[in-house]
Amino acid sequence: MHGENKKQWWKSVLPECQPQTRVLSAGYDPELSEMSVKVPIFPTSTFLFKTAEEGERFFYLQNHPEARGDGAELGLIYSRMNNPNMEIVEDKLMVFEPGAEAAAVLPSGMSAISTMCLALLKPGDVIIYSFPIYGATEHLFEDVLSKFGIKAQAVFSSDPEEYQQAIEKHKGHVAMLFIETPANPSIVHTDIAAIAELAKKYEKSNGRILVAVDNTFMGPVFQHCFPLGADLVVYSATKFIGGHSDLIGGFVVGKKSEMTKVKSYRSVLGPTTDPFCCWLIARSLETVDIRMRKSSENAMLVAEFLKDHPKVAKVIYSGLLEKSDPQYAIYKKQCCGPGALISFNIKGGKAEAFRVLNNVRVCRLAVSLGGTETLISHPRQMTHQNLPEEMCRKVGLTDSLIRISVGLEDPRDIIADLDQALAKM
Repeated sequence: MHGENKKQWWKSVLPECQPQTRVLSAGYDPELSEMSVKVPIFPTSTFLFKTAEEGERFFYLQNHPEARGDGAELGLIYSRMNNPNMEIVEDKLMVFEPGAEAAAVLPSGMSAISTMCLALLKPGDVIIYSFPIYGATEHLFEDVLSKFGIKAQAVFSSDPEEYQQAIEKHKGHVAMLFIETPANPSIVHTDIAAIAELAKKYEKSNGRILVAVDNTFMGPVFQHCFPLGADLVVYSATKFIGGHSDLIGGFVVGKKSEMTKVKSYRSVLGPTTDPFCCWLIARSLETVDIRMRKSSENAMLVAEFLKDHPKVAKVIYSGLLEKSDPQYAIYKKQCCGPGALISFNIKGGKAEAFRVLNNVRVCRLAVSLGGTETLISHPRQMTHQNLPEEMCRKVGLTDSLIRISVGLEDPRDIIADLDQALAKM
């Protein structure tokens, strides 16, 4: 029904259209599904072969990915390996990823990062990563990958010279540069193109260094990483891509050479995204552009309000960057919008921050981000609680910091809610 038989007619009839148009049809041919306008759900574990010879061929292509291509598409075998809903949602995401060649959907953002690392790194390799970073990602790099003989090195600045120093320190062993940009929760931008150039500079002496970007905060609408030189992009699809706080999912996107390995490890390790979740993500991708743009509009108004509030010490938001700030040049170079994430420091500490959080009524006190509702949280004592104090202090991750993911409510209501909560300090 899909797999090797999908016609992908949308690739030939819609290439001139914009992503917002193409995503509605991407990856799905109604003729293969009883002419259903919307993608059906395929809740099956296994798929019939027309002949024993076909089954033999499909398994050969599964076990020998180098044999695929030139019309030898992998057919449907078993839903741990591939499923129509998995293939459809991967094709839909690709609409928003200029320069990418393949995508792999996984059950969470952390599953995407861990599967990518296990597939592409080996014992003795070093991964250099930006800091601050999502707490679970730091735990994976520092505490889990070390059990496989993979070392990690944090960089506490977006300055490419800091990355160069880290490469020099581990020269000959660096296999991946992993950057989260903008960073969570400091909203610091790292120059993707500069990091990619740095990786190329060391190819002769080190071998190939992959550049991986966590694009969860800005992608897939406001930041496109492959034209800037990235080799791989990861997403927590739970966030803006899913966008409704009703699913957990992730993606790895990249060139076929790396993605073939990622998908092979996905099949062996077993992190398969169920058909219903894939269907939900595919549904959400149809509105991701309009949702992200509206949330960004709202966030700009909220950030401007917070900037002038007497009980707020500092607001960190891409839309408020001044031209004199070095971050402004990076932001304008690689982003086409400021997004919906705001971090701000209140004039106080943990007690005052908690008082604000405990008094919101429109904003929802919860972790995560990118939903239709506005979410507010305390990074230092929630998502980043287990990070070493010394590391957090270096990047300003303190108890006075509050993070907001602005949603789709009327911005006047969000502002009024924050105003009354701040008044309770």
